[in-house]
Amino acid sequence: MGKHAPIIIFAFNRLETLKRCVASLQKNTEAKDSDLFVFVDGVRPNIQGEQEKIKSVREYVKTITGFRSLHYAFAKENQGLGNSIIHGVSTVINQYGTAIIIEDDLILAPNFLAFMNEGLQRYKDEQKIFSICGYSNKVKVPKDYTYDTYFCTRSSSWGWATWADRWNSVNWDLKDFGSYRQKAKEFNRWGGSDCWKMLHDWHNGKNKSWAIRFCFAQFLQDKLSLFPIISKINNEGFDGEGTNCKRYSRFKFTFDTTDHKTFSYPMQIEVNKTLYKSALSYHNIMIRVWSRIMYIIYR
Repeated sequence: MGKHAPIIIFAFNRLETLKRCVASLQKNTEAKDSDLFVFVDGVRPNIQGEQEKIKSVREYVKTITGFRSLHYAFAKENQGLGNSIIHGVSTVINQYGTAIIIEDDLILAPNFLAFMNEGLQRYKDEQKIFSICGYSNKVKVPKDYTYDTYFCTRSSSWGWATWADRWNSVNWDLKDFGSYRQKAKEFNRWGGSDCWKMLHDWHNGKNKSWAIRFCFAQFLQDKLSLFPIISKINNEGFDGEGTNCKRYSRFKFTFDTTDHKTFSYPMQIEVNKTLYKSALSYHNIMIRVWSRIMYIIYR
């Protein structure tokens, strides 16, 4: 792996959203030394006006500057976010050995690329680490905890990175799904009360989530992810315009607007119980019920 991992952006039909994402990424000084790949999905059938929106996105993508190199791929047909990410990440990561992955509705902190690249370099040979995550929920930090980072079980799909060997260890098909049902309660204890339902819903065709399958592989392998105490990601996707996000989010965070690029890490690769409970509290049943009520109100 070179000094700077390649960056992948997944885009669809939101031009101004993508422009804001790219602009925030360009403020990272590492961008000029990074290869950028942009994947734009195809038009969905019978969606009025979508073809024009996607055309404008693709025209803009061709003009992006500020990176070491620009590569783009435009799908002929709509693949959906899950299939797009699995295909796109596999294509790039198997060439470069690692990748930083972003969706178009994310705003990146000025030190996002520094954090991601340092994490990838630091833990590349540590098999216990499954991914580096740029987003973090607002967590309760113990008074004696002095590090800028922490480890948690459940990976975040909002600005993340991984290595080819970890990515290729994921069983995306899960063909013998019945054999996993006995792990439902354990999976929920590991990553939050919504984990098994999301995976079961994917199996039944109710969602197309790649992320829950990635997390399930992480659970089966008993691996951890690295998170920053202060989030390097601001997710602007909760505006009702996205395909997979509502107008309300139960997740709270503190966004890093500094260009601070010196990070400290725990000496041992293990979960801090206080931080773990705080991070996963956003997935408890009561908060999820409240979220469903708010989805109805703000739909």
